[in-house]
Amino acid sequence: MTTREVTFGSVEEIKRFVNQAEKYHEDVDVCCGSCMVDGKSLLGVMSLGIGKKLNVVIHD
Repeated sequence: MTTREVTFGSVEEIKRFVNQAEKYHEDVDVCCGSCMVDGKSLLGVMSLGIGKKLNVVIHD
């Protein structure tokens, strides 16, 4: 499992992230506190918000 902290500054950055995450065969989760969403879901990642510190978890 690999974990990184990220902050998205715009919707375009989120779109680029989701497009890259979709290329992985592994599961990608994005977490903010106790909320966790699928990193391959544009709406899910956008629901966590822009400008917040998020944790990306790749289950490898």
